Amino acid sequence: MEILGLLDALESMILDGTKIPLTRKVLIKEDELLALIDKMRLVIQGGGGFAKDAIASKKEARSVSPMPQSQNNVEETIIVEELEGRSREEGKAVEVLQQAYQMAKEIRGGADKYADEILANLEATSTRILRTIQAGRDRLNKTTKKVETEIEEKV
Repeated sequence: MEILGLLDALESMILDGTKIPLTRKVLIKEDELLALIDKMRLVIQGGGGFAKDAIASKKEARSVSPMPQSQNNVEETIIVEELEGRSREEGKAVEVLQQAYQMAKEIRGGADKYADEILANLEATSTRILRTIQAGRDRLNKTTKKVETEIEEKV
Protein backbone atom coordinates (compact mmCIF):
# COMPACT_ATOMS: atom_id res chain seq x y z
CA MET A 1 0.00 0.00 0.00
CA GLU A 2 1.08 3.53 -0.76
CA ILE A 3 0.37 4.73 2.79
CA LEU A 4 3.00 2.35 4.14
CA GLY A 5 5.56 3.94 1.83
CA LEU A 6 4.58 7.37 3.12
CA LEU A 7 4.89 6.15 6.72
CA ASP A 8 8.37 4.84 5.87
CA ALA A 9 9.21 8.27 4.46
CA LEU A 10 7.99 9.88 7.69
CA GLU A 11 10.08 7.50 9.77
CA SER A 12 13.10 8.23 7.59
CA MET A 13 12.50 11.96 7.97
CA ILE A 14 12.48 11.59 11.75
CA LEU A 15 15.57 9.39 11.83
CA ASP A 16 17.47 11.72 9.48
CA GLY A 17 16.39 14.89 11.32
CA THR A 18 18.85 17.03 13.25
CA LYS A 19 19.03 15.71 16.79
CA ILE A 20 19.05 18.17 19.67
CA PRO A 21 21.83 17.20 22.10
CA LEU A 22 20.87 16.03 25.58
CA THR A 23 17.21 15.64 24.59
CA ARG A 24 15.15 13.13 22.69
CA LYS A 25 14.00 15.81 20.26
CA VAL A 26 14.64 16.09 16.54
CA LEU A 27 14.38 19.08 14.21
CA ILE A 28 12.46 18.37 11.01
CA LYS A 29 11.90 20.75 8.12
CA GLU A 30 8.33 21.98 8.47
CA ASP A 31 7.58 22.31 4.77
CA GLU A 32 8.75 18.76 4.02
CA LEU A 33 6.71 17.33 6.90
CA LEU A 34 3.57 19.22 5.90
CA ALA A 35 3.98 18.07 2.29
CA LEU A 36 4.25 14.46 3.47
CA ILE A 37 1.15 14.85 5.65
CA ASP A 38 -0.74 16.26 2.67
CA LYS A 39 0.29 13.24 0.60
CA MET A 40 -0.94 10.94 3.39
CA ARG A 41 -4.23 12.78 3.48
CA LEU A 42 -4.65 12.38 -0.27
CA VAL A 43 -3.88 8.66 -0.11
CA ILE A 44 -6.29 8.16 2.79
CA GLN A 45 -9.04 10.16 1.12
CA GLY A 46 -8.43 8.27 -2.12
CA GLY A 47 -8.98 4.98 -0.25
CA GLY A 48 -12.49 4.81 -1.67
CA GLY A 49 -10.93 3.85 -5.01
CA PHE A 50 -9.50 0.73 -3.39
CA ALA A 51 -12.94 -0.27 -2.19
CA LYS A 52 -14.44 0.13 -5.65
CA ASP A 53 -11.56 -1.84 -7.19
CA ALA A 54 -11.96 -4.65 -4.65
CA ILE A 55 -15.68 -4.94 -5.31
CA ALA A 56 -15.16 -4.84 -9.08
CA SER A 57 -12.48 -7.54 -8.98
CA LYS A 58 -14.72 -9.75 -6.83
CA LYS A 59 -17.57 -9.30 -9.32
CA GLU A 60 -15.22 -10.21 -12.17
CA ALA A 61 -14.07 -13.31 -10.31
CA ARG A 62 -17.67 -14.37 -9.74
CA SER A 63 -18.54 -13.93 -13.41
CA VAL A 64 -15.57 -16.11 -14.42
CA SER A 65 -16.25 -18.88 -11.90
CA PRO A 66 -19.90 -19.01 -10.95
CA MET A 67 -20.59 -19.91 -7.32
CA PRO A 68 -23.76 -20.72 -5.53
CA GLN A 69 -25.78 -17.59 -4.68
CA SER A 70 -25.38 -18.04 -0.92
CA GLN A 71 -21.58 -18.08 -1.20
CA ASN A 72 -21.69 -14.87 -3.27
CA ASN A 73 -23.72 -13.18 -0.52
CA VAL A 74 -21.23 -14.33 2.12
CA GLU A 75 -18.34 -12.92 0.10
CA GLU A 76 -20.18 -9.62 -0.40
CA THR A 77 -20.84 -9.44 3.33
CA ILE A 78 -17.15 -10.06 4.07
CA ILE A 79 -16.09 -7.40 1.58
CA VAL A 80 -18.53 -4.89 3.05
CA GLU A 81 -17.33 -5.65 6.58
CA GLU A 82 -13.70 -5.23 5.48
CA LEU A 83 -14.51 -1.94 3.77
CA GLU A 84 -16.42 -0.65 6.79
CA GLY A 85 -13.46 -1.53 9.01
CA ARG A 86 -11.14 0.18 6.56
CA SER A 87 -13.30 3.31 6.42
CA ARG A 88 -13.38 3.44 10.25
CA GLU A 89 -9.59 3.17 10.29
CA GLU A 90 -9.32 5.87 7.64
CA GLY A 91 -11.69 8.05 9.64
CA LYS A 92 -9.49 7.59 12.70
CA ALA A 93 -6.41 8.40 10.63
CA VAL A 94 -8.02 11.59 9.33
CA GLU A 95 -9.03 12.50 12.89
CA VAL A 96 -5.45 11.95 14.09
CA LEU A 97 -4.15 14.14 11.27
CA GLN A 98 -6.64 16.87 12.15
CA GLN A 99 -5.58 16.69 15.78
CA ALA A 100 -1.94 16.91 14.70
CA TYR A 101 -2.68 20.00 12.61
CA GLN A 102 -4.56 21.56 15.53
CA MET A 103 -1.67 20.83 17.89
CA ALA A 104 0.81 22.28 15.38
CA LYS A 105 -1.35 25.41 15.08
CA GLU A 106 -1.45 25.79 18.87
CA ILE A 107 2.31 25.25 19.13
CA ARG A 108 2.95 27.84 16.42
CA GLY A 109 0.65 30.27 18.23
CA GLY A 110 2.50 29.69 21.50
CA ALA A 111 5.85 30.10 19.78
CA ASP A 112 4.71 33.34 18.16
CA LYS A 113 3.49 34.66 21.51
CA TYR A 114 6.79 33.72 23.16
CA ALA A 115 8.79 35.35 20.36
CA ASP A 116 6.70 38.53 20.69
CA GLU A 117 7.36 38.64 24.44
CA ILE A 118 11.10 38.21 23.91
CA LEU A 119 11.17 40.91 21.24
CA ALA A 120 9.17 43.30 23.46
CA ASN A 121 11.66 42.67 26.27
CA LEU A 122 14.56 43.27 23.90
CA GLU A 123 12.94 46.48 22.67
CA ALA A 124 12.48 47.78 26.23
CA THR A 125 16.06 46.91 27.17
CA SER A 126 17.40 48.50 23.98
CA THR A 127 15.39 51.66 24.65
CA ARG A 128 16.83 51.93 28.17
CA ILE A 129 20.35 51.40 26.88
CA LEU A 130 19.82 53.99 24.13
CA ARG A 131 18.59 56.55 26.70
CA THR A 132 21.64 55.85 28.87
CA ILE A 133 23.97 56.29 25.91
CA GLN A 134 22.24 59.53 24.90
CA ALA A 135 22.46 60.87 28.47
CA GLY A 136 26.16 60.01 28.59
CA ARG A 137 26.81 61.77 25.30
CA ASP A 138 24.86 64.84 26.45
CA ARG A 139 26.84 64.98 29.69
CA LEU A 140 30.09 64.58 27.75
CA ASN A 141 29.09 67.39 25.37
CA LYS A 142 28.24 69.70 28.30
CA THR A 143 31.55 68.90 29.97
CA THR A 144 33.46 69.43 26.72
CA LYS A 145 31.72 72.77 26.09
CA LYS A 146 32.39 73.83 29.68
CA VAL A 147 36.09 72.98 29.37
CA GLU A 148 36.33 74.75 25.99
CA THR A 149 34.65 77.81 27.47
CA GLU A 150 37.10 77.86 30.40
CA ILE A 151 40.03 77.53 28.03
CA GLU A 152 38.79 80.39 25.87
CA GLU A 153 38.32 82.59 28.92
CA LYS A 154 41.90 81.94 30.03
CA VAL A 155 43.30 82.69 26.65
